[in-house]
Amino acid sequence: MLDGIQAFAREHGLDWDLEALSMEQTDTMRLALEVERPDGVITGFDASPVMASLLATSMPTVFLRHGTEEPPASRRRLSVLRLDFGDVGRAAAHHLLERGGFRSFGFVEATRDPGWSASRGEAFREAVARTGRPFFHLSASDGIYQASVANRRELSALADWIRALPKPAGIFAATDERARDTLLACREAGLEVPRAVSVLGVNNDEFFCRHVFPNLTSVAIDHEQVGRAAAAELQRLLERRKPRRQDLVVPVLAVEARASTAPVSQGGPLVRQALDWIEAHACEGVGAADVARALRASRSLLDLRFRELGGGTVLGALTDRRLREVQRLLRETNDRIETICDAAGFGDAAGLRRLFRRRFGCSMREWRRRNGGK
Repeated sequence: MLDGIQAFAREHGLDWDLEALSMEQTDTMRLALEVERPDGVITGFDASPVMASLLATSMPTVFLRHGTEEPPASRRRLSVLRLDFGDVGRAAAHHLLERGGFRSFGFVEATRDPGWSASRGEAFREAVARTGRPFFHLSASDGIYQASVANRRELSALADWIRALPKPAGIFAATDERARDTLLACREAGLEVPRAVSVLGVNNDEFFCRHVFPNLTSVAIDHEQVGRAAAAELQRLLERRKPRRQDLVVPVLAVEARASTAPVSQGGPLVRQALDWIEAHACEGVGAADVARALRASRSLLDLRFRELGGGTVLGALTDRRLREVQRLLRETNDRIETICDAAGFGDAAGLRRLFRRRFGCSMREWRRRNGGK
């Protein structure tokens, strides 16, 4: 981002001296703002007293809005760039969908000021929703902030969350740091990456991506373009032009593919075809033999390919799809349990009741009530 600011200044013949200050350097920031009196400031959100004193001035300021935080609406000579990270989430989804064969997807939210990661996660969720596979969101409110070798309790909690995802799972983390935590948790859970779980992060930070095992796939963001846009807006303010608020879609340079999302089996395409067929026909009372017959493959070969990808069996995939249909009908209709059982492709209502309680820890009636069913 600093490179982008400097590049804009050079291209426009501006003799700018640029100083980068950390929000944690309170005394240094106070000295710079109150004594040196810079001509202008580009900043993100911070709740410190130094930031409060900055916003109380009329100093030309460009505020990079990452999430829901907002500076005072009445502040003079302040422009706001609302950063939209939707393309980042869509790029992550496209990368995983190209690999295929996933039975579930997950998003691991940022731990500090999580509002800014929301657009990444929401765009990712929308992009993978068309597969019909279940989606899981680990929110910062779940309290798993510092999962590391030094913090065994939170590492164990993150491992439990990942262990519960239907496998193989594709997990997108809001940052490379969070993706590193996810890789540690996979090791704690005894899950192979990328065989059982594929993981990718954001920022393409060399330290996190190349110094973890396996090496981490990451979405590379064009931060330089963000810096250029911020510099252009600051120059407008320095020319005493009217401040403005505008949206800026953060550009994606590429998804740098590394070992954490590498294809692990030639069976991936076959598993993907099987999952697509199951998605369309599982509730018609079909069995594993019907899936094999439709794909012109043997039942044993299909189960072998599922196991290679850490995904259990064809029968397990059929059951998962039918249970998702049961949940949908419980939530969206007031149909009787027996009717739902037939519609989802289960032949035995009593058996479904036992399976549902074993899988979700409550009765179907209780689940309907908790999840806003009719």
